[in-house]
Amino acid sequence: MTAATGDAVTHAPRAGFRPDIEGLRAVAVLSVLIYHAGLAWVPGGYVGVDVFFVISGFLITSLMVREVERTGRLSLVGFWARRARRLLPASTLVLVFSAVVALVCLPVNTRKEFGGDIVAAAGYVVNWRLGLRAVDYLAENVGASPVQHYWSLAVEEQFYVVWPLLIAALVALFRARWRAALLVGIAVVTVASFVFTLSYAVEQPGLAFFVSTTRVWELGVGALLALALPTLVLLPSAARGVLGWLGLATVVFAALTLDETTSWPGVATLLPVLGTAAAILAGGGVAASWGVGRLLGVRPAVWVGGLSYSLYLWHWPFLVAAEGLWGELRVRDGLLVVAASAVPAWLSYRYVEDPLRRAPRLALPRPALVAGAGSMAVSAVAGLALVASFGLVDTVEQATPDEAIGAAALSDPRYADTDWAAIRSVDRLRPSPLDAYRDLPEIYRGSTPCVVGRYVEGFETCEFGDPDAERTIALVGDSKAAQWFAPVREIAEGEGWRLVVVSKNGCAFADVTRLAEGQRNPSCDAWSPWAMETVEELAPDVVLTVSTFRDALPPDDTSSTDQQHAPMVDGLVTYWERVLATGATLVPLLDTPAPLNGTIPDCVQDHPDDLTQCAGPRKKGVRISGAPTQREAAARVPDARIVDMTPILCPGGERCPAVIGNVLVYRGGDHITDTYAETARAALARRLAKATDGRLGRG
Repeated sequence: MTAATGDAVTHAPRAGFRPDIEGLRAVAVLSVLIYHAGLAWVPGGYVGVDVFFVISGFLITSLMVREVERTGRLSLVGFWARRARRLLPASTLVLVFSAVVALVCLPVNTRKEFGGDIVAAAGYVVNWRLGLRAVDYLAENVGASPVQHYWSLAVEEQFYVVWPLLIAALVALFRARWRAALLVGIAVVTVASFVFTLSYAVEQPGLAFFVSTTRVWELGVGALLALALPTLVLLPSAARGVLGWLGLATVVFAALTLDETTSWPGVATLLPVLGTAAAILAGGGVAASWGVGRLLGVRPAVWVGGLSYSLYLWHWPFLVAAEGLWGELRVRDGLLVVAASAVPAWLSYRYVEDPLRRAPRLALPRPALVAGAGSMAVSAVAGLALVASFGLVDTVEQATPDEAIGAAALSDPRYADTDWAAIRSVDRLRPSPLDAYRDLPEIYRGSTPCVVGRYVEGFETCEFGDPDAERTIALVGDSKAAQWFAPVREIAEGEGWRLVVVSKNGCAFADVTRLAEGQRNPSCDAWSPWAMETVEELAPDVVLTVSTFRDALPPDDTSSTDQQHAPMVDGLVTYWERVLATGATLVPLLDTPAPLNGTIPDCVQDHPDDLTQCAGPRKKGVRISGAPTQREAAARVPDARIVDMTPILCPGGERCPAVIGNVLVYRGGDHITDTYAETARAALARRLAKATDGRLGRG
């Protein structure tokens, strides 16, 4: 958020000061804060960030245009020095605070990831880091980063680096007609970014939300308004007054009606973007007495708008800290935490931001840039220190392969009476809770990974064992199928079978269309029929498949966002019947039960002397696991041979231990560690032998 605060908090208005824009900032920051607090009736409060983008594009471009008009050139060093003096002091303070939050309030396992986030935020590239994480299906263990909100600041800082270069270049090249050149050049960039966004947000929705290339057009709309304002203010005052009210109403409408199912950024983003532009236009020049500026310019709104940068910076790490200490917050608690963050926000503005912005020693570009570089270095050191602390807290000694017997202990007579969920501690453990998230099957971490990423367009299979083998087993599905790769490979190769892996993260092997994180994923829609055709061409002897999902969209309804249970069951039945038609034995492996304690490695790391806190009843309800859905489909496909590994994960029924046989069971969410999967080979082999009438799994 550029210039998200002005002189309105403690100082008299300066020349050219726009109280209506401060009011717009207040609308923007309050919508974001209320949304983050969890208030359900503002499901689209995230549009506040888009409001800030337009305001930033307008104000920054206006400042640079005025400088060119006044001096005939643009001082890049001077511009960057002002930005550093204005934004970096408060940013550094909050980044250091965020490192403390991660150290004190959050699980140890998050330190390495969040320390990296802080370093990336210090360099204002954290939006790209978060974007890549958003498309990493295996990053389920990573919760909300205390600096996640810095993604929008990173977008703007990148804008501040590139935009003045563009303007300076156009002014230098077209001195006589520089204003027209700016208008055309910025229009081209803005339109190109918007067109790119429309396609990219569909192909890569997680990444598109964060990256700069899909957001430049929003800042560009503000920039175009700044260039066109001298002409647009000649519109009749009444017309501008109506536009202003319509613009504000559009922003509010977007905040109240849009939600997580809305493709963002995209066409719908035009609502807050154009609404903000209309509201800014209405306040330019002499606004009508009844115009929207009268409402936006009231003193409380101006005060909040002036504090908006600090409020935005402080509220998120406060929320993350509260959730880390007390668990998921109720709406009332979230609102109280957000309100409490206003105290450090005001203090940092009063005693850090404003004094340093006005410090005489920082008035010249060179000392301002040096101080800015120092601020960024301090933030980066805080992040690196957090990363370094990660390696100092391993609480359990690493078990040797011989000690890590895992699931094999369940069939060992020596442990027949052991209640694994009641074990309080172990002397040795494998993998370490600090390494559990990286304990992945070879098909993820090997030299030739072949599990297709959630949003990746190109599809492929991997083959293992003798390519000329007489018999073939296909392992088909998403990451829940891939997690069983190690024991399936050992079983197949041990009996001279060929193994073919057909897997894509987050996508259902079923004749369905699903929403992923509230949005459609065309890559999944294309992969499912491709996977089915691949299986038909392969004609394997056995198809081992896992289905993770309960719900899907109704068929032939391209506008629906209401996922239902029946379409998912129907989609499984359709594909399963096609598999059986190839002559293959169909073996649905039931989905992994979800442990009640969510992120097991974090719990084990935090409670190494009381593992009972990490074991408990598995989650109830068919929405938690795809297993009940698979059973419903199997009831309609009698030839499906169900295999259930739940007794190996939750022995004794409803309680799921965190550790069995010195092996950590879950790596994150309801995915099991590769180490534990390997120890379950014998148990899986017995079940496969029964499902395939002894053809596979005998050894």
